[in-house]
Amino acid sequence: MDKKVPVTQADKIKEKFKNQKDYQYLKKEQLIEAMSPEDILQELKNKGLPTYGTNRERIDRLKKANGLNPSDSNPAKKGSVVNSIEEISKKREERRKKMEEDKLYKEERKAENVAMGKGGDVVFEAMINQFRSQVPLQDQHIPSSSLKICVCVRKRPIFAKEEAQGEIDSISCSNPRVLVHETKVKVDGITKYLENHTFVFDNTFSEKEDNATVYEYSLKPLCPFILGGGTVTCFAYGQTGSGKTYTMKGLQSMVVNDLFAASRATFFVSFFEIYGGKCFDLLNDRSKLLILEDGNGNIQIQGLVEHTAANQVELIQMIEYGNSVRTTHSTTSNEDSSRSHAVCQITLKQKNIIVGKLRLVDLAGSERAQDCISNNRQRRIEGAEINKSLLALKECIRALRKGPDAHVPYRGSKMTLVLRDSFEGGSDDKKVIMITCISPGHSSSDHSLNSLRYADRLKEQSSGGNQVNQFIPKPDVAPVKKVVQQPLPSAKKIPPAKKEVKRDLERQEKQEKQDRQDRQERQEKLGKSFKDMEYIHDKNSEEEDKFGRDILDFHEKVETILAEEEELLENHVNAIKDDAQILTKEGELIALAQGDGDYDVDSYVQQMEILIKQKLQVYQGLYEKLLVFKAHLNEEEEFSNHLTQNLQNFKK
Repeated sequence: MDKKVPVTQADKIKEKFKNQKDYQYLKKEQLIEAMSPEDILQELKNKGLPTYGTNRERIDRLKKANGLNPSDSNPAKKGSVVNSIEEISKKREERRKKMEEDKLYKEERKAENVAMGKGGDVVFEAMINQFRSQVPLQDQHIPSSSLKICVCVRKRPIFAKEEAQGEIDSISCSNPRVLVHETKVKVDGITKYLENHTFVFDNTFSEKEDNATVYEYSLKPLCPFILGGGTVTCFAYGQTGSGKTYTMKGLQSMVVNDLFAASRATFFVSFFEIYGGKCFDLLNDRSKLLILEDGNGNIQIQGLVEHTAANQVELIQMIEYGNSVRTTHSTTSNEDSSRSHAVCQITLKQKNIIVGKLRLVDLAGSERAQDCISNNRQRRIEGAEINKSLLALKECIRALRKGPDAHVPYRGSKMTLVLRDSFEGGSDDKKVIMITCISPGHSSSDHSLNSLRYADRLKEQSSGGNQVNQFIPKPDVAPVKKVVQQPLPSAKKIPPAKKEVKRDLERQEKQEKQDRQDRQERQEKLGKSFKDMEYIHDKNSEEEDKFGRDILDFHEKVETILAEEEELLENHVNAIKDDAQILTKEGELIALAQGDGDYDVDSYVQQMEILIKQKLQVYQGLYEKLLVFKAHLNEEEEFSNHLTQNLQNFKK
């Protein structure tokens, strides 16, 4: 048993003083706590203490000045602050740990990519893969036989060369959807994110599906339709280097084999290309062809040779030869890019009666209108012609869907002019397939989006409007705008001004009048072609063209240059022929003058004067046409620079 320590008198006195002191501290604390904010503020001023902070902080400061411990007065607050600090530290550690894990993952992925020869951004790659895991599963493809206009999309594989250059596969295909994962960086220059675009088409084919699969659901279901007297036109469209020619070559061989196996008709084939507004026969030494319209409104290709094919091997060989002599140029996207529209026409005849027709059209690499105005003149005119024909093609295909009474602007380009009977009539014996090819690289996302938007506009329709025999109300066709020359303001209306200002106004009016006259002359020269061009641009100006009127003027100038170039070459050839005849007469005249016999010098001078005047007349006319052509070339150059400057300002 522990012995109890007795309490001494000194301990009692010490305990008494401690209790009195605690009581005094408690009274002081209660007194301070009971003070109003104004009294606390005044007390702090009296003691020369700071007065900033909240009322709680002022109370604690006053307690501390009176020997009290402010922390003892609010222990709960102390615990709350400590807990908050600990929570912040914990989250900071978690973030650091996650950053280290992400950094390690990026380094591992980067090392794997380097080992596989890839150089793409691993952050974007991971984001795209994460998004792909949420894409719905692929649906079954539908055959094209149930559609009047079938719009398909095909994605080509990404090449090892592209991956080595840092390209990332930014396209996902899951029939009937196509997703474009556009890589973006926020304005801070650090944060990366994706902008995902989704499109839905009749059929979409991923990089894992070969030409046989594409053929199975595009051209193969239409073979009975062709053999039954129908006309099928199949287009391959897309950016340069997206696989159009590869796809078209595969479809050509397969459809030829199936048609030969199922028909006893005689097969005729013609193959021509349209390049820079000119037409060339690919199966006849690239001879130049003329596209003419007869009195009945039928389009005739003068000089085009149709070849008979005894069997499918011979027909495929002719098609392969035609593909080998197409016009190609090296571009930034493709070392051997097709820069012309190639039209392969296979006609089935029995006793000289057409019993079926198939057109396979490999379109030139599509470029945006803004991209074709900053190159050299040859590439610029080439790009403008390609884009003009693609705009015209879109409106012609739309007209096929709208019905037999819709306006078909087939004169908008040479390509749609020669394919006129593929669009007109709106009857059930015509079908169109558009296969849009896209490149998977993220640097091509802009071009891929343009191609997909183009294809998407082809299939715009009301519910079920794309089905065969579906009734579609007749659209209101906007009337073609006529150019009306405004009368020049009278000189009397010009307010009094200095002579220099008046001369400037007169000079400006004269220039404007001349510009209107030149424009009117060009429109008269282009005729119906210009009206269709204006119709096409009116239809597209609200959708895709931020420089609608300028682009129309640019296309008009290009069309004028091409027409004048043909005319100038023809006049030059005629001038050489006329000059040769004059030269023959000059030789005869000189031989007569240098002969042994006498000759009449007056007659010699008179005949020589006549010949010289004829020669001057021939070359004077040629020279005048040359000056006009040169002036239009300068106009095109200046206008192209103007468009380039506008585009740069727009991007800023």
